[in-house]
Amino acid sequence: MPDYLTFLVSGANEHQEELDEKIAKYLKNKWTVQRLSRIDRAILHIGLFEMENSLEVPKKVAIDEAIQMAGDFGDKDSKSFINGILSNFVEG
Repeated sequence: MPDYLTFLVSGANEHQEELDEKIAKYLKNKWTVQRLSRIDRAILHIGLFEMENSLEVPKKVAIDEAIQMAGDFGDKDSKSFINGILSNFVEG
């Protein structure tokens, strides 16, 4: 397994609670992180962890990668949902 993939997956797993708290701030209509699909939640964890911890990947590129994963593995609304949540973490 590539080192960078191990970094992302391990980091997202180790910081799951912290990432959930950050994501929860941007959920609407009384949604909770626990109500999200497992796929969307995992993509959000990895995307947000990468955005906050990778010096190699710009935040907008991390969002684009997360959107692509959502298109490949999520449902019909996942791409726009992932984009909407992660875009809140980009300054400017």
